Amino acid sequence: MTSMAHQVEMYNIPPCLVVNTNQIGVHLVPTRVDRTWERKGAKHIQVLGIKDKREIIIVLSSLANGSMLPL
Repeated sequence: MTSMAHQVEMYNIPPCLVVNTNQIGVHLVPTRVDRTWERKGAKHIQVLGIKDKREIIIVLSSLANGSMLPL
């Protein structure tokens, strides 16, 4: 298998047609268990939304010429 750079050069593909795409899940209910509000020395700390798994997927794409595609 040849490298992407080699194929772009071999087939004369313009940089505006070479796309890199990545996706990431973003939680709708953000939770941080490393920080809580409770009295000092409390034995039980309730964390709301820790089991909420709802999220949206953000897809980011950039072109080889340096420009970004819309989300």
